[in-house]
Parts: sequence; structure tokens; C-alpha cells
Amino acid sequence: MSAQRPADFDVIVVGSGCGGSMSVHRLVHSGARVLNLEYGPEYIEEDLGSFEQYYDAYPRLGYASLKRALERPGPGSWKRAPYFEFADEAPYETAGEGWYWRRYRGVGGRSMFWAGVAPRMSELDFREAEVDGFGPAWPLTYEELKPHYDWIDTTLGRVGPSEDHPNVPAGLPQPPQGLRCGERIIQSTCERLKGEFPLLRYTHSPKMIATRPMGPGRAPCHYLGNCMEGCRNAAKFQAKYHLYPAAQATGRLTVRPNSVVLEVLVDPASGRATGVRYVDRLTKQDYEARAPILVLAASTLDTPRILLNSRSARFPNGVGNGSGHVGRHLNDHIQGSVIGYLPQLYGHRTYNDDGYTFGVMIPRFTNSYQKKRGFIRGWEGRSGSGKGVNAGLTGFGKGLKDGIRERYQARISLLGFGAKLDNPGTFVELDPSGRKDRYGMPLAKIHSAYADNDLKIFADIKEKFTYILEQAGAESIRPSASPSQPGTSEHEVGTCRMTRDPTEGVCDRFGRVHEVPNLFVADGSVFTQQTDKSPTLTIMALALRQADFIAERWNRKEL
Repeated sequence: MSAQRPADFDVIVVGSGCGGSMSVHRLVHSGARVLNLEYGPEYIEEDLGSFEQYYDAYPRLGYASLKRALERPGPGSWKRAPYFEFADEAPYETAGEGWYWRRYRGVGGRSMFWAGVAPRMSELDFREAEVDGFGPAWPLTYEELKPHYDWIDTTLGRVGPSEDHPNVPAGLPQPPQGLRCGERIIQSTCERLKGEFPLLRYTHSPKMIATRPMGPGRAPCHYLGNCMEGCRNAAKFQAKYHLYPAAQATGRLTVRPNSVVLEVLVDPASGRATGVRYVDRLTKQDYEARAPILVLAASTLDTPRILLNSRSARFPNGVGNGSGHVGRHLNDHIQGSVIGYLPQLYGHRTYNDDGYTFGVMIPRFTNSYQKKRGFIRGWEGRSGSGKGVNAGLTGFGKGLKDGIRERYQARISLLGFGAKLDNPGTFVELDPSGRKDRYGMPLAKIHSAYADNDLKIFADIKEKFTYILEQAGAESIRPSASPSQPGTSEHEVGTCRMTRDPTEGVCDRFGRVHEVPNLFVADGSVFTQQTDKSPTLTIMALALRQADFIAERWNRKEL
């Protein structure tokens, strides 16, 4: 076994997604020498062609690899397939409602392949447990996180509405793109419905996209292409372009891709973390790396897996798991959609209206009526309009083709994201069968169950979105028959939650593991509660706040 010398690094950061990359960036700029271990490879520039068609990629990728990427169950995109870890190559087990685990592996993590939706959490989100009495409250407030939200807005760029909504603070946004034709129709409808639903708004989505010049290497968005496929001009936030170049320029960062971390190493006497053991993904050779501070940002499902696999006489149930909460409290979003076609746009000429993905947000507006409907927390929505084939049309031949063509520009979609409540049937553990992957890591087994509150939220999403489309005069309205499979939203959180009381969670208010004073968690697993919002921006803000805490304590020699 080969080991790095203990003095080589001040901090080891495991993972390079939105949490890990933010930790790396802030820590090296605070003077720390950082080793960053990433499971996947470096992203190849040519693979981020959001405008490239598959027939153009034949000379570069070859027919066999394209065919495999197009036909296998996976990310739903041949462009993302090279960085997606398929279940037949890296299996995991599920129980209950199942789970779709989207695993993108590469330096920058999921920040390469995401829609960029980035709302701030509100003061209510942080204290809602105190209002409805469900679960522990967050151990911090919006005001404590606000300076870190502000830094991200001004330094990395974010678009969105300029006015606060009671459930979504505006922050410091850049101007958003305009609304498409169908979106303007639904916006007008929602304005008319504010008498019934006072908080209902159909407005611009907060997204980590630059619409103004932000210096070399960051071109403003030109509203073309799919944000989910990677952004070659770097208008959308991607850690590869926006955090790593400056961090590497300090000379204090060592990035080691293709490194699969298996366990946290601890000193048996003090119980402090001393480093990690990892495997080179290509050579299968074992290594150890040591540093006085360790940050885990491997993801909401992989971070608890690493902790649970780190068993010793000192930590027989896994590092940091004396309370039994590691892997528990897993929460995703309850998703439901409604699609329709607007007669006002029938026969409209076909034109390019791509824009950026999910350009519209419908902030949570359930506060005024949800108590009567018998559910707590609530849901928010996203929307988009434009090209779409109406699969519900009947007929054959020319008549069917004419109907599809007439409605092609008239499609409108509404997608809801509900806050799933913590329940004992949804968690991740090491597979009790003892099965391991090719690197010697025990497989994850993901359990998922719906609670009554979850299903009430799903029913409300369908009802309200159907009503909005009916009021807009839409036709061929098709709501989801059932919630999307758990995991589909890629918004899983909660498996190492932060709590004031160490017996109720894993981490403190700075993401420091209660039982190990030099071990930190900087991904979505630290969320105390799920909210209706995409968690990415808050993951980044929490990681930034944590890195400032580490730097301050390190400089005072308190770590």
C-alpha cells in the first residue's frame, strides 16, 4: 500500500461537485494545501457539446459507443453517458418504491450536467419545523447564510426575478431571459388567479447562469442549447470552469481524479480522522492519504456509504454513527407534471425557442390553503413552453401529421417539486448481503417509501396545475399518473443531517461531525430537512460557510 506523507496536505476534500469544489476553492485561497480526490475522470471539452447532434459525433465517438449510450437505460442522453455510472457496471440495491440513482463521475461532479436552477432557501425554510412541529429545526438561520448566498450571486453569477417572494428571496440577480409565447399566456392566467391564490406567481427561474460579461472564460448566455448537456461557453456555472482554474493557479491544490474513496482512517486513541483509504479506479491499486482535516463531499448517498464502511473498535457502527443517524433521513422531491397544448398558438410557425432550460419558476404558493388540504411544507413549480409532439392525438397519415404540426409550437409544461417528509422507510445502508463492487466497496441499498403527506402533495400538484392550464384554455391536458420514481429529481438530501442535539443527527451547524472534531461533511447530506427548492445553491453556500469556519479555526490552531 502506498501512502502520501502526512505533511503533504492540510486538508483532504473528497468529491468535486458543487459542495466539494466550493470547499476546495475557498480553502486554497485561505492558504491551505488541499488534496482533492474525485471518483471520476477529468471532463473532456469536446464531450460538453450541447449543440452537437449524434450524427455529427460519429467520427469522434464511433457507432458502437453511440449506439450503446442511446439504447441503455441511464441518463437519457448520449452526451452525458460517458460520465454516467450505469447500474450494470456499478450496481446498487433498492427496496420499497425503488430509487433511480443518477451518478455522474468527473472533476466538477454534477455541476457539469444540471439545469442550473438555484433558488435561495427562505427564512421560513430554516424554521418551518418550529412552525409545524415536524422533525428537528435547522441549527442556523437565513441571515447567517445570506452573506454566502450574496458572494455566490456576485462572484459566480445568477439570474432571476428582482423582487422577493415570501418563499424565495431574490438575492442579487442578473437580468433573466425573456418569457416565451406560451409562458406569457400562463403568466397572464396566474395573474388572474391571484384572487384565489394570493402567493401565486409565474416568474423567472433563479438560475446560476450569467447574462452579463463576467471576465475571461465566461461568456454571457446566448439562449441556445440544453443546459443539462454541459455548457461549452461557460455561461452556466460549472466548477470545471469557474472554480478550479483559479484554485489550481494558487499552486496549493492537487487534484487526483479516478480515486474511489473507501473509508475514513481514524486514530484509535483520539478518535480523530487521520486521512482516507482509496483505490485508483484504473489500476485498482490501494492508496492512503493523510491530512489533519478531512472534508467529505462525495454526495448524499456516497458520503454515508463511506462513513458506514469506516468501522473500527472505536467506531463499530461506522465513523460518526454513534447516534445511529448516518444514512437515515434520506429525502428526495415528490415530482409530478402536467402537460397541455395552447390553442392560441396552434399553427404558429416553427422557430428556435430553446432559451435556457426551466426558465420559469412558480414559487411555493400553498401556504394559504395547505392546512385545509391536510398537508405540511408544500411544493414549488417550474415551467417551459415551445416545441413538442402531442402524443395524445389520434388518427393516421396526413391528418395525424397535420395535427402534430399544427400543435408543435403550442406545448406548455408544468413540473412540481414537493418537499418529501422524513420517514423511517427511506434511508440508505450498506447492503446486508455483503456484496461489494469492483473496488471492494460494499454496495449501497436504498430504501424508499411514501408517506401520506407526500401523496397529498402530489395530488395537489396535479390538481392545481391542471386547473391553471384549464383556466388558460389548454387542450389535451395530461397530468402524471403517479409520482416520478424516487431519485429522478437528483435532489436527495439528509443522510448526515446537521442538528443542535448530537443525538438527533450527525453534524453540527458547520457540517462538522459531532463525534469527530476534524471531520466535515459538505454536500446535500447535511440538510436537516428537505424543502420544496432545488438544494444546489444552499449546498454551495453551506460549503462556503464551512470552509470559512475551517480556515478561521485552522489559523487559530483550534483544529
